Amino acid sequence: MGFTQWLDRTRMQIRRYGYRRGTVGSAIALRSGLMARLGRVLPNSGEYIFDREWDGLIVLDACRVDALEEVADEYEFIPTDISSIVSRASMSETWLRQNFTADFLDEIEGTAYVSANGHTNGFETGEFGVSADDFETLETVSEYAFDEELGTIPPQAVTNVGIDYLRNADPDRFILHYMQPHTPYRGLDLEGARGDGSLFRENVWDLMHVGELSRDEVWEHYLDTLRWVLDEVEIVLENVDAESVVITADHGECFGERWMYGHPRHGRVDALREVPWIETQATDERTYTAESVDKSAETASLEEQLEALGYR
Repeated sequence: MGFTQWLDRTRMQIRRYGYRRGTVGSAIALRSGLMARLGRVLPNSGEYIFDREWDGLIVLDACRVDALEEVADEYEFIPTDISSIVSRASMSETWLRQNFTADFLDEIEGTAYVSANGHTNGFETGEFGVSADDFETLETVSEYAFDEELGTIPPQAVTNVGIDYLRNADPDRFILHYMQPHTPYRGLDLEGARGDGSLFRENVWDLMHVGELSRDEVWEHYLDTLRWVLDEVEIVLENVDAESVVITADHGECFGERWMYGHPRHGRVDALREVPWIETQATDERTYTAESVDKSAETASLEEQLEALGYR
């Protein structure tokens, strides 16, 4: 967010919520932006996903370690003591740029990547260090499975496409990249949460800044959205074959740590960079029949999808 956009939003929030709440929300947004910009000048660190051994990687977008710990007793495949690694990025686009490079071309060539994250379109447009052709296969589910009513790609789409592919192919390794628990959160209706005119649409973090939503309320919706995707992960683990499967995240999410919210590009906060690394395995017990996904369906543009996900 540039200074002019921040100033316009400040004016709108003051008109909408009053001087006290509007300025508090503006100050939080400013501090968050400054902290993220400070991260630009710090040296990068963290682990590359291809430096570790795995047959399957299940990526939960914007998933925190402590959130998984909170729901661990609801899922047999989640241990109570969750291991973690440091991600090389605090947002998806940077995570893709950092991990999928020419240095790992041999590993990428044997990888089947099924992704609901719209940023993976960058492999097809030449934005990253490798291209779509460098993969065993690249299935960008976001191109046809975006649900406009939900404002996201439902996790069932990744499950269905992933299971169907893996039962009919034998890649060296696979990645299933779900969009959840990234915003928008299941059950949290923000329709109508707009400023005056069409200046911008307030997202969940804007509403937390001004006190319209409490952290506890948003956290419960975040956990509910996490359960939504974990139910699908459970299906995958029972319906594909892989000796070593890792459940991880591209980055975490801030809920006010150091006055930061969401996952800014250069955020250097533990809640953003520390991601789960759960090692398990998968066995195809044929408990699920993959449903057909219409790959010719018209869907929202990438820009529209990113706006719905809070990137615009």
